[in-house]
Amino acid sequence: MLKTIAGWLCLCLAAASWAGQACRVTAISDGDTVKCLQDWRELTVRLGQIDAPEKAQPYGLRARAALAARVFGRHVQLERHETDKYGRIVGRLWLDGVDINLAQVQDGWAWAYRDYLKEPHYIAAENSARAAGRGLWAGGGPVRPQDWRRGSRRASSLPPLDTPAAPPAANPGRSTPASPAKPAAAFQCGSKNRCSQMASCAEAQFYLQQCGVKKLDGNNDGIPCASLCRP
Repeated sequence: MLKTIAGWLCLCLAAASWAGQACRVTAISDGDTVKCLQDWRELTVRLGQIDAPEKAQPYGLRARAALAARVFGRHVQLERHETDKYGRIVGRLWLDGVDINLAQVQDGWAWAYRDYLKEPHYIAAENSARAAGRGLWAGGGPVRPQDWRRGSRRASSLPPLDTPAAPPAANPGRSTPASPAKPAAAFQCGSKNRCSQMASCAEAQFYLQQCGVKKLDGNNDGIPCASLCRP
């Protein structure tokens, strides 16, 4: 009888763990990190398997706003996975049956974090958002947060996974005209940080959006170098 009761309790505990524990989201740090109040304790929760733009990056504040619109002030289910080296809980948030981590990727506000990925459908969600131009994919060549944290300001060249290779040319002996390069490919992040150094509005926009040179947009209206970019 005791063994039966013990087994039943184990099953109940396992079910509770799978379902997650309720907590209320009290703050949004960025597009993949929140603070959550549980039993009068405030926990820092890092959403697992995804990586959102840093707040200083292009689209960083919009990714944070998108997550806030979903969960701020709401009671969510926290599915704990592990604790990282910073003492944060790494896990998944559920709200009304929706995987919030996955939703951030689906809406184009985060990458599938390949270094820590366990579920491949996150990559499919990223590829879909990229193809549809949702969220951060609306601009040209967003920089992965891990590259940004390492100091790189160049656009990531990481292609979508599971994308078939281009078919061979029909006639290998005949040269194929090269496709025209995208405008952003003409620029590279460098030491320029003033409007007087910009040769065109396109270059100024590249330095603002991809290189993070905020001083080009003095009034924070999203348009750099008014003398170049305003008619």
